[in-house]
Amino acid sequence: TRVGVTLTFQPDAVSLDIVDDGSGFDPDDITPSATAGTGFGLRAMRSRLAEVGGTLVVESSPDNGTAISAIIPIEGVT
Repeated sequence: TRVGVTLTFQPDAVSLDIVDDGSGFDPDDITPSATAGTGFGLRAMRSRLAEVGGTLVVESSPDNGTAISAIIPIEGVT
């Protein structure tokens, strides 16, 4: 029923944090049958972030909501 979104600009990185109080899931169970039809998927998100040197952290469990943090480094900024 609730979601919080925070975009943070740091000297060396940009981070996006999304937290909800939804039904949650087991992030270790990302089989096609478990995630079919739910969007880009965690693997694709991790892959896209890795292409720019970023990381994705997912914390979730059934009936306890989900927290996702995407961090992208800023290179060459002085």
